[in-house]
Amino acid sequence: MKASLLEVLVSPGEHRPLRLNGEPRPAGAETVDGSLSDDNGHQFEIRSGVPRMVPPAQLAPGGEQSASAETFGAKWATLQEDQRDRLAAMQRGWFDRRFGFGDEAKLASFLAGRRRILDAGTGPGLNANRFAALTDNEVVGMDLSESISRAHESFGSLPNLHFVQGDVLEPPFPPESFDFVVSDQVIHHTPDCPRAFRTLAGLLRPGGQLAVYVYRRKPLMRELADEHVRALTTGMSVEECFEFSEQVTELGRALSGLEATVTLEKGVPLLGIEPGEHDVQRLIYWCFLKCYWNEELGEELSTLINFDWYHPVYASRHTESEVLGWCREAGLEVVHLDVMESGISVRAERPPEEDSS
Repeated sequence: MKASLLEVLVSPGEHRPLRLNGEPRPAGAETVDGSLSDDNGHQFEIRSGVPRMVPPAQLAPGGEQSASAETFGAKWATLQEDQRDRLAAMQRGWFDRRFGFGDEAKLASFLAGRRRILDAGTGPGLNANRFAALTDNEVVGMDLSESISRAHESFGSLPNLHFVQGDVLEPPFPPESFDFVVSDQVIHHTPDCPRAFRTLAGLLRPGGQLAVYVYRRKPLMRELADEHVRALTTGMSVEECFEFSEQVTELGRALSGLEATVTLEKGVPLLGIEPGEHDVQRLIYWCFLKCYWNEELGEELSTLINFDWYHPVYASRHTESEVLGWCREAGLEVVHLDVMESGISVRAERPPEEDSS
């Protein structure tokens, strides 16, 4: 842990300042193992260079977030370095388009004006690492799961990048402490997605922006299948669900290999099927059953994306009107909105404070 992280880190819930225990460290030295404490007697472990700020009850067996931590810890533990790089390359352009930056140069220009940046739900640290490489400003990557250790091991040497194990529902930061908060493909995996949105919005300084992606509600038959199939798969062990995910990946690959289309003059509006030509794999994927396949990513990463849907206990879906309502309730003004079949991406700003002079 870099000492400068203490400028923004507080005890979760109570927001009490923290001190580093033990002998004073030389200037610039990082703490690999140790502890933090507040003036109310709460202590937080620093392990493998990462402060562990998730309330213990959340991760204990039966805790509200214990299943999510297990799922995503297992998911990212399987990621090989070459797979990580391929995933990062695919995600970069997708991120820029969805959140209205257009390209990396425009994203870098935007980040240059943001003194402190949070990637909430960083997983293996891909977004956090990218942001820290594009700007000299401070970047914090936070994740609930043990994947945060791997993120720190991979990218923690960057001088402006910090990693924290924390919960988006109870983050270890004071209100109004960040100029840009990103939570991409994360908060729909919490037990209360609207609350997670409000909590992250509360971390914004005036003029700060929040960028969030959540799953979009799917057509009728897909929603019915999701509810019934996920009722089974979320109760599986990690190993059992990976096996199931491999099976639906094979199905997606086989359907894609048909290179078949159907043309519907009327469509089936009740089932969310529009008139026109449809690729068979895409039609089944969007309207009936998630069976993801991407030739560029390959078998293992496609399976990981299916696992990401079928094993998490929480995977809420939402509408455009819901997301816009969250922004209004949090006092945020929408800067950019992108709605696609898979999900809804929004970038919204807390209005700057008016100059009263």
